Amino acid sequence: MKKVILVILVAVLSMQVGFAQETDLKDSPIDFSVDIKSNHLWRGLVITDKPMVAVFTSIKLNKSGSFTTGFWGGMAFSNESDGSSYKEINYYVQYAENGFSIALWDLFNTRGVANPDVWDYDKETSGHLLDLRTSYNFGESFPLRLEADFLLFGSGDGQYDQNLDFEQRYSTYVQVSYPLVKDAKVNLDGFVGAGFSLNGDTHLYGDGQENFDLVNVGLTASKTVMLGNYSLPVSTTVLWNPSLKYARVQLAFNLF
Repeated sequence: MKKVILVILVAVLSMQVGFAQETDLKDSPIDFSVDIKSNHLWRGLVITDKPMVAVFTSIKLNKSGSFTTGFWGGMAFSNESDGSSYKEINYYVQYAENGFSIALWDLFNTRGVANPDVWDYDKETSGHLLDLRTSYNFGESFPLRLEADFLLFGSGDGQYDQNLDFEQRYSTYVQVSYPLVKDAKVNLDGFVGAGFSLNGDTHLYGDGQENFDLVNVGLTASKTVMLGNYSLPVSTTVLWNPSLKYARVQLAFNLF
């Protein structure tokens, strides 16, 4: 893992030198970023405990950039203990302005799936999850961020009623986050997230026993490390999932 990170950092530094010389390039509506993380955590869930790389690509759909679309992809560097490997590709469209955002995401994670079918959108068999995401940030004077996300479709969030008919649980995730330390050499954010179901007795994020659980409580510390003229944003997150009764630490590098 150390060798992989070293090789990538050397490549990034070389790219930065090349980019610095190209000062006359015009602006583009397309941008992308690359992260390397020690594991992948999402809404209190451990998606993979293996080191992974994530790529996020965004495309502006209007001049101001309030409408965007794009994709997020992730892949583990090695297999899980059961021999399966983590791979994920997600698509999204989003509107964001004045602290408010609303987005529709199509999530497709193939970990543990023997024969994944990216074109399968049958509600009872599809590996896709349609995720409606909303958030609001109150601004610099009171930088509290509220988030509410709703799973609208997908067999991974389904259940069968008494007549054995398939129905969605509409698992919902809500989170409050706040910067405890900002504009410092090391910043610190705190967050608390809960999960519940709009249609059922259980939800995706908990232990399957309750309809409402605290599932994601933690802190994220972040700073920028200087490597010559190159700045490398680094963060570490510690989280607890009180429902599933586990905790994790994550180290993340934002390469560019």
